[in-house]
Amino acid sequence: MKPTITEHQAREKVEQYIQGTLSALPGSARLKPFTRNRSECTDPTDDGPQGRFEISATYEVTGLDVADFAEYFDAVVQWWSAHDFKVLTDSRPKDQYVFVRNNADAFDMSVQANDLGKFYVGATSPCVWPNGTPEPQALEATEPEQPVAAPPPAPVRKPRRAPVDDEDFAQTDWTDGGTSY
Repeated sequence: MKPTITEHQAREKVEQYIQGTLSALPGSARLKPFTRNRSECTDPTDDGPQGRFEISATYEVTGLDVADFAEYFDAVVQWWSAHDFKVLTDSRPKDQYVFVRNNADAFDMSVQANDLGKFYVGATSPCVWPNGTPEPQALEATEPEQPVAAPPPAPVRKPRRAPVDDEDFAQTDWTDGGTSY
């Protein structure tokens, strides 16, 4: 099992990517915490062991002119492209939603807006071990009881989670805060 960055490092990287994305927006833009999560990787992309977590944060971006949301989306996507992110879902113009993944470190990001004038940016880490190395119980659980003749073929990499492009964000009440780490 491979070591990963720590949860703390993942949390810092999530915040760095969000701050970088904010830099693509006008100086009037401000971040308002919406959700912060630590979610167990129950369906990791590499079919790895349990005990790893994804770290995520979503912010509402305030101080933006609703009439310019399309321009802000373009600026964010341009910043992401310049920082090695690949667009996986772009639902514009029908929906105001873009989902990307970083080619170098597999961090995901999204930007989304709704008809209520809300603009959100979020980031999610790949699966990480809390302390960066496999936990002892994970090592024990993955040791085979009998030798294996040949390793199974490598699994096809699939998204950790489906892009959130089918929810009706225009009718969602976003006033309730999120959970904390």
